[in-house]
Amino acid sequence: MTVPKVGETIYVPSAWYLSHGKDDFAGGKATVTKVEVSRYTDRDGEPIVCICIKERPGTEYNWKTLEPQQEKLKVEYGDQVAHPDPDDSPESNQWD
Repeated sequence: MTVPKVGETIYVPSAWYLSHGKDDFAGGKATVTKVEVSRYTDRDGEPIVCICIKERPGTEYNWKTLEPQQEKLKVEYGDQVAHPDPDDSPESNQWD
């Protein structure tokens, strides 16, 4: 596993919520702001690595899950920068 460094660009997927549209997020290029390598390991005995990005503060990504998707996400999103894409309609925000 190659772990990105703070400041590097990675790709993240979109996230769409049926009942909480105000948290919708469009995927694309994102800038790494934090890399946390846990002292704990996963089932394969590898350290758990969490990545944070500038474009979606407060959200962590599991790098082991995200790393194998990088080429696919690059093709899917190209030069699009990841960004919040909220749907503020009442019918899309039933959790509130």
